[in-house]
Amino acid sequence: MGRPVSGTDPGVVLETSGTEGTPKRVWLSEQTLRASARMGQAIEDLKPGDCWLNCLSSSHIAGAAIHYRCEEAGATMLHHSRFDPAKIDQEISRCSVTHLSLVPVMLSKLLDHYHQRQAPESLRTVLIGGDRLPKSLALRAVQNGWPLVVSYGMTETASRIAMQRLTPENIETWEESDVGPPLPGVEVLIGEEGAIQVRSASLFPGEQREILTSDHGAIDARGHLHVYGRLDHKILSGGILIDPVEVEHHLLKCPSIEDVGVTSVADSEWGERIVAVVQMSGNAAEVEQWAQQLPSHLRPRVWLYREEIERNRMGKINRAALREWVAISE
Repeated sequence: MGRPVSGTDPGVVLETSGTEGTPKRVWLSEQTLRASARMGQAIEDLKPGDCWLNCLSSSHIAGAAIHYRCEEAGATMLHHSRFDPAKIDQEISRCSVTHLSLVPVMLSKLLDHYHQRQAPESLRTVLIGGDRLPKSLALRAVQNGWPLVVSYGMTETASRIAMQRLTPENIETWEESDVGPPLPGVEVLIGEEGAIQVRSASLFPGEQREILTSDHGAIDARGHLHVYGRLDHKILSGGILIDPVEVEHHLLKCPSIEDVGVTSVADSEWGERIVAVVQMSGNAAEVEQWAQQLPSHLRPRVWLYREEIERNRMGKINRAALREWVAISE
């Protein structure tokens, strides 16, 4: 199962999200988990007496890390075994919840439940991670008073390593790829082919280790990290490297599309062709006509339709299952 990331005795063994197939087991020491918890306290605005509602799976780092954050800050963790927008609404009011962690698809469903109601007054932080946050969804939330903090991290780093708070003042100029500056004690570098590298003596004590991720990114002039997607998800079509997440976010703006997953199939002429697997409320002709407005290189060449796009418990598209389903359906 590998060795502890920090080189000390492991505190927990967790699995990655497994979007590419079999989840990988990662050892995390108590020291690393607590160092990570302390790193983000200031931006998360977590204080003694606060209440963090945890509706994420404790078998993954996003859910497990909340326990350590609350313990380090002297806050309360309120655990829900599953995501239920109606119950979350009730609990926020009943327990004066101050903090909430969600993936983008959960945020969308929670906003749908609230309709045009403003965010609860007790909430100070809604931490968003696990997937890229569409700007349209971020705008909708911030305009209704939801205190969003976007983050980027991974199991190997014991959760988030970069964060920033979205406000009415910065949301208009904010870019979807921008996850903010690295947290104190974390250094982020960009390696070959744009691969994100992470260094941290706090997270990896004694070894000065660094982690080379499979994520593609860049650092802007302000020192903010931009995450463009996974290098191993890229589609090479006609000599152009395409991020399927970018295509998905464009397609989700179509009123007839409820959910979508993008992958590719081999093509003798173009190398790969973009395939869109769509869960829709309208009809196929409307969807495919709407997509004609996209730049040519981002336009799907194959359209497939199904009742539901398979996602894991963290709300991420199961890309291995998506590719397998496309191969069978083609």
